[in-house]
This record gives sequence, structure tokens and C-alpha cells, in this order.
Amino acid sequence: MVQFLYMKRLAIYSFFLTNFAITLGFWWYFNGESFVAGGIPVKLLMIGKLSGLIATIFALNQLLLIGRIKWIESVFGLDKLSRVHKWTGYITLLLIVSHVSLVTRAYSLINDIGYFSQYFSFLTEYDDVIYAFIALVILFTTVGLSITIIRRNLKYEWWYYVHIFNYAAFFLFALHQFEYGLASSSEWFRAYWLALYSFVALHILYFRFFKPLYNFQRFGFTIDKVESENGVATSVYITGNNIEKFTRRSGQFMIFRFLQKGFYWQKHPFSLSWGAHNKEIRLTAKKLGDFTELMPNLKPGTKVLVDGPHGVFTSDKIRQNKVLLIAGGIGITPLRSLSEELAGNIDLTLIYSAKTRNEAVLLEELKNIQNFSSSQHPFKLIEIYSDEKVTGAEHGMLNKGKLVQLVPDLTERDVFLCGPPAMMKALKSAMAELGLPKKQLHWERFAL
Repeated sequence: MVQFLYMKRLAIYSFFLTNFAITLGFWWYFNGESFVAGGIPVKLLMIGKLSGLIATIFALNQLLLIGRIKWIESVFGLDKLSRVHKWTGYITLLLIVSHVSLVTRAYSLINDIGYFSQYFSFLTEYDDVIYAFIALVILFTTVGLSITIIRRNLKYEWWYYVHIFNYAAFFLFALHQFEYGLASSSEWFRAYWLALYSFVALHILYFRFFKPLYNFQRFGFTIDKVESENGVATSVYITGNNIEKFTRRSGQFMIFRFLQKGFYWQKHPFSLSWGAHNKEIRLTAKKLGDFTELMPNLKPGTKVLVDGPHGVFTSDKIRQNKVLLIAGGIGITPLRSLSEELAGNIDLTLIYSAKTRNEAVLLEELKNIQNFSSSQHPFKLIEIYSDEKVTGAEHGMLNKGKLVQLVPDLTERDVFLCGPPAMMKALKSAMAELGLPKKQLHWERFAL
């Protein structure tokens, strides 16, 4: 399995690097001589064209990174891809701005006119440039709005619908490229770009739209029941036709859209909160925002559109003969799922950290899972509460000192960590200081 994942990762890297190499090769073939022999204006123009081409490669890669493309996502995980997507987005925008600035400056020098006069000439005399200008405005707007939405912790749906406009931006950039860009310099280069655009578009259509709709038609996902968990969380049980054939793994998450009035226009990621072998899909969400506060109002019989499963937070990560699961609050859900798979099959310890025992949802289920442990493969469940003293449980914050006390063999274990961002950041640093090898620490953010 390790060797297979390594080969897949190598193939993906090769795919992306090959596209960069092809683009650079075509650029040099058509422009290398002019770049070497030309003056400053020509050099600026050639570099400007190259930055535009590389920006296009980055933009198409952006769509693949966040497109839930299974052959990519199954290697890296959707959470890691979303983080890479964020930073490559900034690089893409920088390259586009460089393209505009360099090409405009080059032609202003060639035509001996001012920079802004040249840019105004582009906008008024070339149809394709106005397409690119509108696309650039869209990109700046979406980036600005996205940063505002994230910093102000606004609704996920706002971020999602703002990003949809980026598809329009990419379409307009493509019109610009094929109308006036280097793609028009060679039929071979034009064919290459058409193939690349088609490749990306077909993948987006299949994985983002066709596959969820196909699974919806095939399995008929339907809410079976909705239950309260200690009054602080809600569990939703989803059934369907032959749902045992719907492949998923413990620790993975899915993106759910409930087709009920008041829920249609929202979709959210939730991890499986029990083992993947169960005959129903179950998600458990804590009441933390507008959407999760409304989830108790979901009704049995409601149809559900399911996108996924996603994520690589699975037992495939395990390399040691001991495992430690660390959950903070509602971060217990994927670890509850994993514990069901691992109990009785490996030396397992689970630390469940919460503010109070009432907030420790699914606790009784975890205690029942302990019944599957054995002397050879024990399952140790450790409760720790920061705001309440409970008999038989630890009290205080889970920190470096507590880890040393509770798990003296930490460095001999694979560690799966899921909880609030601040907790995860602190514990990752603590475990690194305690000598846990980076390859033995596994975590996912479970957000898009």
C-alpha cells in the first residue's frame, strides 16, 4: 500500500510538472530567439507572455486541486489540497497581474506612449482584453470577499457562492488566451491547450456533478431518523437502497445537502460518526452555528445529496503496532468511527477531551466498544474535562505534561488527532517536542 501511494504521488507530481515543461518548451520555441536578441521592451513582452501562460497552468491546477478529483484527493486528502489551493491562488493572481503589467509596459515602450494610455488602448481596441479585464476584476473581488468572509467567520455558503464566480473568470481568461495569446501561434500549441482545458472540464463535471447525482439516483439517500446527543449535538442517520455497496472508510467525511425546505441551498462537510460497515451512514454535528442549530429540524424521509466520501484520515496511515486517538469536543466523530474499526485489532488508546462530561457526546458508545478489546489488543479510554471534575476522569487541559503522564509510550504510536484548531496546533507542537516522528502524526481539518 505504501509503495502504491508513493507511485500515485509521483505520477501526480509528474503530471503537473510535465504541463509546466511543455508550456515552457513551446514558449521558448516561439520566443526564445526574440527574448535573447531583443531589447528591453521585447524582453518585458516575452516574460509577460510567459507569466500569462504559467498563470493559466496554475489556474487549471487550482480547479483540479479543489475539484474533489478522486485520483488526486485519495493521495493527499481534501484538507491538504484546500490549503495548497489557497496559496497557489495567490500565486496565480500575482502571475496574472505580472502578465498585465509587463505586457502593457512593453507595448507602451514600443509605441512610445504612457502606461495607462497603452492599457486604455488595449481595452478599447481588443475585444479579448476586455474579457481578461472583467476576469481580473472577478478574481480580485472573489479573493477580497473570501478573505473578509473567513476573517469575520461568516457563513460557509457565502464563501462557496462567491467562489462560483471564479468559473466565469476562468472562462473569460480562456477566451482571451485563444483569441490573442500564444495559443494562436501554433496549431499544436492550440491543440495542447484545448486538450488541457477539456481534461480539467471533464474531471470537474464528473466528480463535482455527475458522480454525486449518479450516487443519489443509485442509492436514494434518505434520512431515517434524527437524534439528540446530550442536547448539545445532533446525529442524523441516512439510509438508502443497497447502501452497503456505497464504499466508504472509517475516518472519512462527506459533504451533505439536505433536500428539505430551509436546507436546499446549503451543503456542509461532516465526518462519519460510526463504523463504515454499518447499514446506515451516520453524521453527528455539534450545535455551533446557524446550520447546525437547525439540524434537529431535519425530518425523516428527507432526501440527501451526498458528495464523497473524502479524506485520507483512515487506518491506512497506521505503520506502528500501537495507536493513540486524541479527540477534542466534536472532533470525536471520526475517531469514534476509527475506534470501532481498530478496537480488538491493535493496542489502542483514546483520549477524549471536552469542557464537561455532558459535552462528551458518543461517550457511552465508546465504552461499549471497549468490550471488543482483549489482553493482547487493549483499548484504553481516557476522559479529560477542563471545566468539570468527574470521578474516574482527568481534570484540566490536555497539554505536554498530561501527554507524558497519560501516554508514556507516545513515540511508539501512530497518533490520530482531531479537534478545535487551537487545540490541534498546541498538541502538534507538544508532540513534536516529545519526539513523535512527523510521519506518525495524522490529522485532518475537515473543512473546505
